[in-house]
Amino acid sequence: MLIKLHAFHCGFERFPNAIFDPLSSDPGGIMEIPYFFYLIEHTKGLVLFDTGANPKLIEDKNAYLGPNAESWGIDLKPEDDARVLLRKVGVQPEDIDHVVLSHLHYDHAGGMTSFPNAKFWIQSQEWEFAKNPPVYQKEIFVKGEFDVPLDSIRFVDGHVDLFGDGTLQIIPTPGHTSGHQCLLAKGAERSYLMVGDAAYEADLEDINRLPAAILAWRPCEMIESRANLRRIKDEHNAIVLCAHDTTFRTTIKIAPGDFYV
Repeated sequence: MLIKLHAFHCGFERFPNAIFDPLSSDPGGIMEIPYFFYLIEHTKGLVLFDTGANPKLIEDKNAYLGPNAESWGIDLKPEDDARVLLRKVGVQPEDIDHVVLSHLHYDHAGGMTSFPNAKFWIQSQEWEFAKNPPVYQKEIFVKGEFDVPLDSIRFVDGHVDLFGDGTLQIIPTPGHTSGHQCLLAKGAERSYLMVGDAAYEADLEDINRLPAAILAWRPCEMIESRANLRRIKDEHNAIVLCAHDTTFRTTIKIAPGDFYV
């Protein structure tokens, strides 16, 4: 049973509007993109959805992501480290039982090595994709971030009921990457749909309005995944929680000061 869900804001990236919205009326304007990861307190364990970026990015972006990283507008502070944020709600890194990774880009999987006792739930297709990404995505997959014991990884293919009771369900949503996945958390009164990079707006209304190609690896699959997420949202009357929701200051209950039940 879901007890609490915490939404942690863990840094920013600043992109030209055209990257997230090629149809923007101001394509050269700069958009401030937040990073989020989520902690689920469940009667069967503590579960993370994503981990945020690796704190090494704070020290030297170019050394970590390559020579172009400084121009990406990444804004991380020591307090954006997932371990620091979790401690603010009384959770130690060693306490985390499961980590469901939406995908393996640096801003979502960067903290894998911070959780020594966790099982990592990854789509098999995503693992293969991350090992040999297309040229234009090579810099945003940092293979050193995946250096966790292989027996701690749970490779999955498609839909998974994490605890076998319907309360946490992994949903395959390819498009942004080959093996992108989302997580549906069902509470006693409300359900929550964590969508990672499958969508950037919580209303899921304009599913055909896609970001630039670097963020939509397979556009048709991304649209199909969004349609499926919209169906799930409506079926469960779920609150949609994005990883990069630019309206977060007024729409998301941000931890540690607030939480969902």
